[in-house]
Amino acid sequence: MLVFAIVSILVAVYFLYQVIGNVSSLNKKTPLLLQLDAYDTRTITNNPLTESTAKNMDTLQDMIDQNVSTQKDIRIYSKYLAELQIPYTYFLQYVYLPSLNIWKDIYTKQISIDLIGMKFLQKNPYDDIKLLQKRSDFFKSVGDNNESNDIKNIDIGDIKEEANGYFTIPITVDFLANSKRAFLLLVDKISVTSNKTNISLINEFWYYLWQEIKKDKQKEIATLTTKYASLTGLNATKDQDKVIAYNIYNWIYNDKENALIDKSVIDKTIKNIISCEGKSDEVCYYQFRDKYKNIPSFGYFIGTDFTSDPAQNFKKFMLNLPPIFSLKSFTFNKEKPASYSDTTTAKYAGTIRIDVYGRGISQGEIDEISEVLGESCFKEKTKLSLEKAQEVVSLTTTKLSNLERIDKSQSDNLREIKNTLSEIKKTYEGISPYKKTIKLFEIFRTLQDGGLCK
Repeated sequence: MLVFAIVSILVAVYFLYQVIGNVSSLNKKTPLLLQLDAYDTRTITNNPLTESTAKNMDTLQDMIDQNVSTQKDIRIYSKYLAELQIPYTYFLQYVYLPSLNIWKDIYTKQISIDLIGMKFLQKNPYDDIKLLQKRSDFFKSVGDNNESNDIKNIDIGDIKEEANGYFTIPITVDFLANSKRAFLLLVDKISVTSNKTNISLINEFWYYLWQEIKKDKQKEIATLTTKYASLTGLNATKDQDKVIAYNIYNWIYNDKENALIDKSVIDKTIKNIISCEGKSDEVCYYQFRDKYKNIPSFGYFIGTDFTSDPAQNFKKFMLNLPPIFSLKSFTFNKEKPASYSDTTTAKYAGTIRIDVYGRGISQGEIDEISEVLGESCFKEKTKLSLEKAQEVVSLTTTKLSNLERIDKSQSDNLREIKNTLSEIKKTYEGISPYKKTIKLFEIFRTLQDGGLCK
């Protein structure tokens, strides 16, 4: 036992010595473990996104420092990108891509349930007659009182809602430009929102305008914030950008007060875009007009010496700004003059095909509307649907049949409502979200007029 104990101790001492030696050896190699050469770095050296930075990294600390620096850059650029998108997020998206959901206020998010019947026909911008009138006026008027185009024919196709949440309206126009100037003005007009460069120029102006409003109109913004504080859904006290957008939108499209855009704001916006430090107004405005020469209805109208009210000029431009559309085809021919001696008058006949874009109605929006209609009709938190309406009619009919005396007029009325709902059901599942929304309001009005709402 004594021999065994001695041997065991010697073995333990040996292994302890080995462990100490290995630990010491590893400690000496620790600096080498900080070198990237000790690892398989093919993942970052072969990746196009990290290949260039990997060449400048030798240690793990270099990699950590690079990651910290990258995260910092991401935060800076994310903040900058968010600021660039503010005018679009809060305002321009509703101009470029108007929504089919005309019942929901874009800022307060309130749903109007009284937009039915004659009121719907009067205020619905997607009504066939309104679309024909608006698009005819768009191609006819070229922003010059002395020039205009004749619209020979206009064909507006059905609204087509896409799976991506947007819709298109195909439009074909046959026109006759009565002069070369009218023709060129039309070409300029249709390029405003069908050309990416022009859209970028408008976005740039709005970015600097928004910054200038925030800088110069803090007092006015504070007053508007107090004024809008009671509006449900606007969150005026928490979101300054919504306050700005709400005031501008209502000023341009609803003829409400203008508290934020004036001559001074537009003047400073122009000078910020061009970087006009140390330059005269004449030079500054000239450079602005040159920058926006592809949008003459904007550049020359806004970037003048302000002989007229620049804020009203700006409003007029925005009112005439069409939604985003793609130009499918544009063909034209120069018309022969009535006589060979007539060399001053040139007319151009052509055909334009475009697809106008906008935002469709989502299933979530349909659910919101059905909830509001259901609560309004039944005075309880329930969704209005075709099935729910049929159920109400069926229950009411059963209740009437149990009475000793049946009111014939009421019975006939229920039968008519039942037939109306049956007709709607035949095509309801196959129609677009926009038409489903219209049908929901028709169902609501049918129940309301039939005395089936509480």
